[in-house]
Amino acid sequence: MTQAIFILLLAASLAFFARTSWLFGRAVFAGVAEPRPRLDDLAGRLMDVGIYFFGQKKVAEEGPGHRTSKHHLFIFWGFLIITIATADVIVSGVIPGLSLRLLPAVLYQPLFGLIDVFNVIVLAMVTWAFIRRIVVQPRLIPMSLDAGLILGGIASLMLTHFIFHGYEIAASISSGEGGQAYMPISNALAHVLAPLSAEGAHRGAVMGYWLHVLIILTFLNYLPYSKHIHLLGALPNIFTRNRSERRMDLPKLNLEDETQWGVSKFEQFSWKSLLDTYACTECARCSNYCPAYNTGKNLSPMQLVHDIRYEMLDRVALGDKIAALEDQVTSMTEYSTSHGFDEAHPHPDLTFAKGQLAETKAELEGMPKMTGGRIAEDTLWACTTCGACQEVCPVFIEHPLKILQMRQNLVLEQEKTPPELQRTFRNMERQSNPWGIGNDQRMDWAKDLDVPLIADNPDPEYLLWVGCAGAFDSRIIKQTRAMVKILNTAGVDFAVLGHQEGCTGDPARRAGNEMLFQQLAEQNVETLKSVNAKKVLTSCPHCLHTLRHDYPQFGGEFEVVHHTQLLDHLFKTGKLTAGKSPVETLTYHDSCYLGRWNREFDAPRDVLAAVGAPGGIKELTRNKKHGFCCGAGGGRMFMEEHDGERVNLNRTDEIIASEVSAVAVACPFCNIMLTDGMKQRNVEDKIAVYDVAEIVAASIPDVPLTKLVRKKDRTASV
Repeated sequence: MTQAIFILLLAASLAFFARTSWLFGRAVFAGVAEPRPRLDDLAGRLMDVGIYFFGQKKVAEEGPGHRTSKHHLFIFWGFLIITIATADVIVSGVIPGLSLRLLPAVLYQPLFGLIDVFNVIVLAMVTWAFIRRIVVQPRLIPMSLDAGLILGGIASLMLTHFIFHGYEIAASISSGEGGQAYMPISNALAHVLAPLSAEGAHRGAVMGYWLHVLIILTFLNYLPYSKHIHLLGALPNIFTRNRSERRMDLPKLNLEDETQWGVSKFEQFSWKSLLDTYACTECARCSNYCPAYNTGKNLSPMQLVHDIRYEMLDRVALGDKIAALEDQVTSMTEYSTSHGFDEAHPHPDLTFAKGQLAETKAELEGMPKMTGGRIAEDTLWACTTCGACQEVCPVFIEHPLKILQMRQNLVLEQEKTPPELQRTFRNMERQSNPWGIGNDQRMDWAKDLDVPLIADNPDPEYLLWVGCAGAFDSRIIKQTRAMVKILNTAGVDFAVLGHQEGCTGDPARRAGNEMLFQQLAEQNVETLKSVNAKKVLTSCPHCLHTLRHDYPQFGGEFEVVHHTQLLDHLFKTGKLTAGKSPVETLTYHDSCYLGRWNREFDAPRDVLAAVGAPGGIKELTRNKKHGFCCGAGGGRMFMEEHDGERVNLNRTDEIIASEVSAVAVACPFCNIMLTDGMKQRNVEDKIAVYDVAEIVAASIPDVPLTKLVRKKDRTASV
């Protein structure tokens, strides 16, 4: 009888879980096809699962200034070990007598001992998790009913394990069979319970067993509806993660198909983007590292992912309800007709079903749209596309991709573009630069310099991509001229496109104007191919990223080098030698697009180390992959900040606190934003902002900027 009840409960529980999994899986696969390979390199993907799911590598990582969550490691690993005991309980419940205890004692005793110890470790960690949420109260993850139920469920599993085994061993002791020392915690509890009669202890063991089983089956079916759905979504999400070096991989839109104009509803996301929403662990790291969230903007990357999931599940649930009601109406209509009812005198059940159907359809139609509705416009425009959220996510959720796809819809379909960006887009359309300065002035920066045009030097080793900021912004022109001085001094074979160069389109693409971006990209790719460009050298990480990762979508496969990488090579090969350092004390600010998105952290640091600073070079607290954004990415260079603290001021304050005389940057946008920050904090006379190239140029022996360098003398392969 006991076995039959167990099998019945197990079958019902597994059937309900299977139905839930099918419904949730169907919602994910309502998304469009994933354009990127997700099943390539199976060996590497299986290794990822081992490292990041079972090994919990990214969970164990914590950046500067953030509390660790290593207690989660013990809960997770403990849960995996305890699952062995759970499987044993289920199997023995279906087939009595079939148990791990059939193994030789030398195997099962250490295993059960390990399970027993980990039960108490997990119980301790769950207790700490309660204290952490209630007393410590970390941002964004306070105690909630859902969290309380999950933690309580885990704690109950641990407690019922000890109740079951404690009474079971106590019954054995009372019967004269002795204890089970290999299960130290349960055995100790059993000796406390030993005064009970064998019959009383047996009843206690039965009670503990059934409580344990009921909690297991209840917990299994509550998981998909709780924050712990990530236990189901994390493994497949890690397995199918983006493993290419194109880490911000925005698919190319087919602009002739208006259904591809960005994402306005969940079904327009790829299935992988929707799977992301199930994988979220709600650790809140993405939001805690987000510069927009940290400066008071209406953007929490974690909440954005949740909103997409709620949107998906709410609409799928209503769609299923409508389908069921339509079937009911059809069935009732046939029944009414066959039993003599007509439209004038319908069957009451048919009238009720039609009313429910109308109400449900009205509820679905009355739901606010996702893009610009459930997910507000200012949420989407607050993102700087710095990638900090994606960098720290333990399950590889791609937050920026979703934001950019929804921005595309705001711009292309809904025509809801912030006024500042409308002006920027017009400038790019008319003059091929965001500043709107006449393209006939693109070479004014090179006045009095030896800058060979591609027409004069048609086969250079490097094509210097000056960039819009490098050509038109008065501050950045200085770093462009400094770079030319270095190239001439080192005898690098280079040339520039001159007036043939146009904006790469980065501000347009990151701000959602895919149509404008594609126009610029196609034109630039055609130009670069026409001059047979081999290596493209740029000082702008945004140009670097676009040329390197976006242009291949348009047939533009070029080797793209950042100027700090070339400078590092020139120093290491002896083609450059630094003289006196122009700065006393120095720190370096990581560009998000050079560092996080393109994984170049060392080259600029090695260059600065080669130049040196008498007072030392200091690292900022938030550095390298955990560096803090300047606030200019994602088109925000050309937008105002209306809410909270300015992102660049947050970073400026950190630099000021480092007590240095200069900060080095490797990005024109960072240069502009931090220079403005120093001015707003009234410290521009105390802390200078220099591009790495400016520091290098100021350190080398003075060379006339008009020095002529013959092509045959220009050699500097990297």
